[in-house]
Formats: sequence, C-alpha cells, structure tokens
Amino acid sequence: MSRTFVIAASVLAAMTTGALADKIDQREANQSARIEQGRRSGELTRHEVSILKAEQSRIESMEARARADGVVTRREAKAIEQAQDAASRHIYRESHDSERAGSRRN
Repeated sequence: MSRTFVIAASVLAAMTTGALADKIDQREANQSARIEQGRRSGELTRHEVSILKAEQSRIESMEARARADGVVTRREAKAIEQAQDAASRHIYRESHDSERAGSRRN
C-alpha cells in the first residue's frame, strides 16, 4: 500500500512540476516577445531593452537553479512567478513611459 502511494505521489509531483515548468516557460516566451515587440515599435530604447533582457536572464537563472535537482518546489515556483510579475510590470512601465527609441533622452 505505501509503495503504491509513493509511486502515485511521485507521478503527481512530476505532473505538477511539468505543468509549473510549462507555465513558467510560456510566461518567459510571452515576456520576451513583449520586449521584442517594444523594441521593434520604438516603445523601448536600447538601454531599456538591455535592462529588461538582463532581468529575464536573472529569472531564467532562478528557474535553472530550481530545476537543478529535478523538482521545482511550490516555494521556488512562487518566487519565480513573483519575479515574472515584477518583470511584467517593468516591461509595461518602460513601454508606456515617455522615452522612445531614437530620441536623445536615453
């Protein structure tokens, strides 16, 4: 009975970890696309793009550290999600400020 429980718990954990990882990866892709769209449209300056990309790299490093042992815990996933929330706000703010690519105010 306990062996069945352990196997079931392992399968459930793997499925949950996979779902969390997929959500994290999709969000990373969406945010990278938003940064690229802002660069192409001129809403983001080169400096803003480099700062936002560096933030995305830090989040990717967090994710890599979380996945290093093969399991992304809920605590790790929550920390990554909070970092992604902050990055999303930063992308929005930088895209909607008065600075434009090509302007002298970099």
